[in-house]
Amino acid sequence: MTPDETKNDDDSTPDGSAPVGSAPDAGPLPAPASGEFSNAEASFISEMGSLMERWGLPQATGRLFGYLLLRNKPVDLDTMTRELGQAKSGLSVAARQLEAWTLVRRSTRPGSRRIDYEAVGDLHHLLLVNNAHMRKFTETLNSGVPVARGEARERLASLAGLFNGYVEQTEALVADWEARRAAAAS
Repeated sequence: MTPDETKNDDDSTPDGSAPVGSAPDAGPLPAPASGEFSNAEASFISEMGSLMERWGLPQATGRLFGYLLLRNKPVDLDTMTRELGQAKSGLSVAARQLEAWTLVRRSTRPGSRRIDYEAVGDLHHLLLVNNAHMRKFTETLNSGVPVARGEARERLASLAGLFNGYVEQTEALVADWEARRAAAAS
């Protein structure tokens, strides 16, 4: 992979230098174990691992998501393995988990059987994914209300109401954001 493969088209000036005020592109992200990630990059990747572990996913899955969020182009498993210093089998499982959560998408290059992954990564999408999980959680809570008795029934109904409000507010937030985004684009 060349350094240019990790850059957006607008990441440099016409002469190839980094724009004023930006960090120079050092090419693909190196393996964390080698200490070649910047402290900020390594910290971000680690924090994503810790955060997603709290959501019930393996830390490696969160670290991969953090890594992919820092990438400007899709990346294949061999590159991930080399740059993250983790086993290809573990990264393959992590990529599939992220794909199941619709946090990454897979693609192939013309004439190649290699699968590339890239983070979807926009907040709008993440909110919709989270809301889908919260909606399912709310439905499950609601299904318990008719079978519970006494205080348990009240507790389940109250909790279901809280999460239903969360889902509704998030949907309103996303709709408002989409309207502002559309208005700004026109």
